[in-house]
Amino acid sequence: MILFLSSRIIFLLHVLTAVGTLAILALSLANILWLRSSGHKPASTDLGKVSVLIPARNEEANIRRCLDSLIEQSYPNYEIIVLDDLSEDRTWKIISEYALRYPGQVRAVRGAPLPLGWCGKTHAMQLLSQNATGDYLLFTDADTVHHRDSIAWAVTNINEHAADFLSGYVFQDLQSFGEALIVPTTYIMSTIVMPFWLIPRSNSSMLTMAVGQLVMFRRETFEAIGGYSSVAEQISEDVFVAREVKKAGYRTIFLDIREYVSCRMYEGYRNSFEGIGKNIYDFFKNQPAFFAAVTSILVAFIVLPFALVLIELYTGNPLLRFSAFSVLTFLMAWSLTLYDRGQKWWVPLLYPLTFVHLLYMAWKSFGRAAMEVGIVWKGRVFK
Repeated sequence: MILFLSSRIIFLLHVLTAVGTLAILALSLANILWLRSSGHKPASTDLGKVSVLIPARNEEANIRRCLDSLIEQSYPNYEIIVLDDLSEDRTWKIISEYALRYPGQVRAVRGAPLPLGWCGKTHAMQLLSQNATGDYLLFTDADTVHHRDSIAWAVTNINEHAADFLSGYVFQDLQSFGEALIVPTTYIMSTIVMPFWLIPRSNSSMLTMAVGQLVMFRRETFEAIGGYSSVAEQISEDVFVAREVKKAGYRTIFLDIREYVSCRMYEGYRNSFEGIGKNIYDFFKNQPAFFAAVTSILVAFIVLPFALVLIELYTGNPLLRFSAFSVLTFLMAWSLTLYDRGQKWWVPLLYPLTFVHLLYMAWKSFGRAAMEVGIVWKGRVFK
């Protein structure tokens, strides 16, 4: 009797996993359709001044490419302000040269010592906003490269969607195996978590998404929520500030920016591991229930079925067909997601290693948060 019940439970778990991976596939397809159909082509109409705001800390290797791509934009009315966040390299020298070469178009601003209760990036972005004169505030990272229509695209879409806050997926430029192994975990939101098409239709602050490589606010919206002061201590300031926008009753939108902005987020395996890890740390600190839910989903629907396929192939277990179905269904969802994001054909095949890494990073980050050890990023300690 006990053996019968045990086998029955195992069978039901296999079926549940298969149904769960089908749901993952359905969510992935729905998000792909949304990303492909929701964006509007950029128009060059002047709909107000845009302040392009770039926080830069130790970005001497990237800032030239970023500024060069922003100087010759099709949008007719914008300014570029770059803040050197107490860099220890040649960042200030480089942005000062651009400010001299393009007076009236590029401004270089010195950062200030970090006040208590602020993270470096949120403080830098708040300082940038205080120097901005635009009707729209477009924050972008120093390691991004922009198509000449990127500003026009952002202004067009924030207005066409009647949104107050806009963000989206830029193209992730993966130049090494280590980056291809880890950076695609940023797409987990569109695969198993967030229905993007519901973001502008829902008032829930939890139904929102942002990627800090490009976010745009209407100025009045930014000021109404107090800017980044509302999320001063957050490392993942992009998602948390989007939630504050929603809480205040404003409308947010998440779109596909792949054609207009690219970014090499992290260079190599170690930087990718540490960079993604810091964001995981921020999400899971002081949230054990959320941590347990996310890691359980990762194990049940992604990692465990792959392990079961290997075991059941060896043992000849007849439940292999259910495990294989789950693996192939998730692989299809993951492959379609990464294909839609413009990644190479072989990157989805790394998924067992990718998600084992993600689980390891999650456990490591949760442990550091529980022990209040904190993390180090760009020479600063965050707790």
